[in-house]
Amino acid sequence: MIGVGPVVGSALAIGAFLVPVARHRSQQLSIQNSRRQSVPELVDLLRLAVGAGLSVHQVVDVVEPHSPEVFASTLAEVRRRVALGQRFGDALDAFDELGEPVRPLVATLRSAAFDGVALGPALERVAADARLQRRRWAEINARKLPVQLLFPLVLCILPAFGLLAIVPLVMTSLSSLRW
Repeated sequence: MIGVGPVVGSALAIGAFLVPVARHRSQQLSIQNSRRQSVPELVDLLRLAVGAGLSVHQVVDVVEPHSPEVFASTLAEVRRRVALGQRFGDALDAFDELGEPVRPLVATLRSAAFDGVALGPALERVAADARLQRRRWAEINARKLPVQLLFPLVLCILPAFGLLAIVPLVMTSLSSLRW
């Protein structure tokens, strides 16, 4: 059996622990990012349903089959809760686990369900805010890109440039210095 040193063994143990954690975190960030990107589409679908004359209680039934994939299960849960007899405004608690990106939308739907607030104009404001927020997130991600590209630049492109451009020049210069 091949012996493994304590440094290599501990590095492997740490790696075995950190890889699943990093993978899970990456998946969660990906899901959260797709939710942020999909909120305006969900709001637009709700606006279309309201514009077609549907009430706040009917929009989820119509929008759920056409909604972005990241919201389909939550909308199905809202429909299930309403079918079991829960009030629509209370059934919207299923959205609470989705976090910050959907809070304005949920607040608008709740106020329409409980207080009778006109849903059309409120959804227009939520849609404008959601698009603005999506644009801000895109700008933030664009600002992070140079930092993220620094690692491949330093480790891949610069050494390749050195090997292709500088090393031949040095070799030619050294060969011309020989007597």
